[in-house]
Amino acid sequence: MLSVLDLFSKEHTALTADEIAAQLDLTRTTCYRYIAELMHAGLLVSNSGIYALGPRIIQFDRRIRQSDPLINAAADILAEVSKMTYSIGLLASMYNDQIINIHQTAPLEKDDLRYSRGEAVPTFRSCSSKVILANLKASRLKRIWSAHQHEPDVQAQGPDWHHFSDRMEAIRRNGYWISKQEIEPGAVGLAAPVFFSPGEVAGSMTLIFTHEHFARFHEAELGRLLLDAARQASTALQTATHPLQRT
Repeated sequence: MLSVLDLFSKEHTALTADEIAAQLDLTRTTCYRYIAELMHAGLLVSNSGIYALGPRIIQFDRRIRQSDPLINAAADILAEVSKMTYSIGLLASMYNDQIINIHQTAPLEKDDLRYSRGEAVPTFRSCSSKVILANLKASRLKRIWSAHQHEPDVQAQGPDWHHFSDRMEAIRRNGYWISKQEIEPGAVGLAAPVFFSPGEVAGSMTLIFTHEHFARFHEAELGRLLLDAARQASTALQTATHPLQRT
């Protein structure tokens, strides 16, 4: 039922029931039942049989900004390091096999950033994704690899599981990772993992630079700066999510 919501986009802001049914291969009865339940929940609205996303989604958006543990733990820390380096700061977390940017911070507000807040980043391309994947438990990582092993982005990391897992292990050992013009033309990204607890990755903290601005920094020093910020965020997150461990 929630797949109905995925059909709406900037290009498709309103849809008829027939269009929804056709795109999801639903019977008319099932389609209208889904629509009715989504409207009752405030997730869809109707205008003479034309359906659009409902206002309750905005309410949920506000609620997650206020309540998401990763945002609460890391947003201020990310804002500080973003301001210090004059870069765009992003937080990302994982949903199923998708890596989604959940928070974006100043000082650079770039409206044309391809993968801004709310966008899913390519799962196997970008430093934001790779530092999350590299810190997953091996069993989960292998399941994800198995489902996507023939995709070009996966093949670019290695032709088989052995090479792919070695690549992820190298990223994990390095601590942070850099992507140069991998998903944003002219941009360089630097990402580090944030953890719920040791060995349980919560997401990633990323800084985005123009290529020219990135060249002004010493790469290793910038990496250490971001790693320190990510460790601070991990500590704050662990304190918030495991209150009994507070001292």
